[in-house]
Amino acid sequence: MEHTIFRYMSNTVSSMINSNGHDDTKVAQFPSQKDRKKIRGAGEPILNLPPIVKALCLANIAIFLLEKIFSNLLTGEIHYALSFVPARYFGSQSFGFSGIFSPFTHLFLHVGWLHLAINVGTLMAFGAGLEKKIGGRKLLLLYFATGLCGALVHALVYPYTDTSLIGASGAISGLFGGILLMMQSEGMMGSGKRKLILFIFIWMGISLFFGFFGAPGTSNPIAWTAHIGGFISGLLLYKPINKL
Repeated sequence: MEHTIFRYMSNTVSSMINSNGHDDTKVAQFPSQKDRKKIRGAGEPILNLPPIVKALCLANIAIFLLEKIFSNLLTGEIHYALSFVPARYFGSQSFGFSGIFSPFTHLFLHVGWLHLAINVGTLMAFGAGLEKKIGGRKLLLLYFATGLCGALVHALVYPYTDTSLIGASGAISGLFGGILLMMQSEGMMGSGKRKLILFIFIWMGISLFFGFFGAPGTSNPIAWTAHIGGFISGLLLYKPINKL
């Protein structure tokens, strides 16, 4: 960035000297206000996110803010209808429209600011590099497919529960599985599969730990089933989706 600014300033000063008819290089003229704005805009933005990851982050934030702003209109019943509830499929609850849409809509709901911040932060961390590698459409397909698989595994483990599942953690866990395979294919984990297997066990161990003992700063249970289901499906689906 410093090299770009120095080169731009040098060219600007040289053109000013030549345009004013000065041949003496000792005559110095500083760039105008317009030129200084161009120099300041020459660098990269602070958050250089690819478009699909940026859109998913903004969608999660916007929906959370709408829930807070219009909390009197968006009742608990609407929130529950958009959440994923296994009892709709295996228990006593009716299927209805919620059974069709909630496997996807639950990915955009969050229980609080900490939950939202963690998911958006990890989405940026895991999704940005992955989208630059495989493209936005494939990332979006992997995101929703692993989020759906995470919800399915949760329903298979707790088929009769009427407790709602919300959050993008299953889909983000799937992206993490995909980025591990991407790193391995790029040779970033050395030869063999030892480091890949180590990361797999670490992620699953962390998911189980927080699932049974909870996470700091919140009293809400962690859906370890969705984490592990999304992660394993990311490992299984990354290569087939990448080959599409």
